[in-house]
Amino acid sequence: MLLRGTSLPAPQAALLNASMGHALDFDDTLDTGGSIHPGVSVLGSVLAVCDSLGGVSGRDVLLAVALGLDVSCRIALASTLDRGWHRTAAIGVFGATAAAGKLLGLPPKQMLAAFGIAYSHAAGNRQCILDGALTKRMQAGQAANAGVFSAVLAQTGFTGARNIFNGRFGFLELYQPNGYDASVLLRDLGTAFRGEALSYKPYPCGRPLHAVIDAALMVRARLKIERPDDIESVTIEADPAGYSDQFGRGPAKRRPTQVVEAQLPQPFLVATALVHGKVGIAEVDGLGDASVLSLSDRIVGVARDHRPRGSLSITVQRTDGRSVTVEASDPIGSPEKPLAKIQLETKFRDCARNAVQPPSETSLDGLLAAIGRLEMLPDARELMTAFAG
Repeated sequence: MLLRGTSLPAPQAALLNASMGHALDFDDTLDTGGSIHPGVSVLGSVLAVCDSLGGVSGRDVLLAVALGLDVSCRIALASTLDRGWHRTAAIGVFGATAAAGKLLGLPPKQMLAAFGIAYSHAAGNRQCILDGALTKRMQAGQAANAGVFSAVLAQTGFTGARNIFNGRFGFLELYQPNGYDASVLLRDLGTAFRGEALSYKPYPCGRPLHAVIDAALMVRARLKIERPDDIESVTIEADPAGYSDQFGRGPAKRRPTQVVEAQLPQPFLVATALVHGKVGIAEVDGLGDASVLSLSDRIVGVARDHRPRGSLSITVQRTDGRSVTVEASDPIGSPEKPLAKIQLETKFRDCARNAVQPPSETSLDGLLAAIGRLEMLPDARELMTAFAG
């Protein structure tokens, strides 16, 4: 188990490590796939199996990760209607299973059985997100745990459902009634790897909030805002559904009481960006910041019927009368607007500094070097050395 210095059976290690990996809502996202975070369950599964087996090369780890991401992303893209599932868990379990099965060397018959077993574990809802519950984090770990367990159980000869996705009671019909396109599952299989379409978050919060944070930071820079007292007013104009989601759900959107809530409220996060000029781990955790809370209380939301769903703009007026309006666009961190290598490294170090047992800078330097030559590593367990605890 990372950072704890404790050894556990592989499924339980995957559960805890993936839960920790999802805790800050800082993990990768498939923007076009219902905001699934496929990496955390896949990596949790892969690292646990890798550590259990020993001697797994970095090249084989990369192959397993690429396979797991491709599987999760394909299922997410095939699920065309939002049914309230926490896709990171309910769909991510299949990617975690594929990755674990690849490392275990499962033949096709056993890999099919592993997917069938995983289907029996497919679960995870977004009510926990609306309620700010810690089970949001656990569900990602649950997918990693079930992925390892399903692959190991299949290896013993245990069986599961076979017509997993297209059967009468298969995943698509049962979990996505009238909301799926099964042809997406196999489209360009083996030539297009859907994990290449993932976005990497610059901010530790829900990906749908990133566009407005980008816009808020842009406004702050244009108006040269240096302190909260510079701000006279803030108005966010959105489509009716977007307005209702962020301004019609009570005080938690302006004054979250714990971190899970703070990862998803638009007024609070916009206020954080305008006050601090950044939205990092410490800022999202700043639940008692008086300047942020005061500004958050003053942000006005406006619903416009003519706006396309998901669109919004932010207008900030300074106390000297100057104002700027910015229309939110596709957020940074996507394949079209990728983070630079130095930004990814800075994010990595920020996460490490906020760990329960922060590794030394020397350890982090070594780990970054190992990641850079991952394809050549003879034993990928080297990746976990810095976080052994």
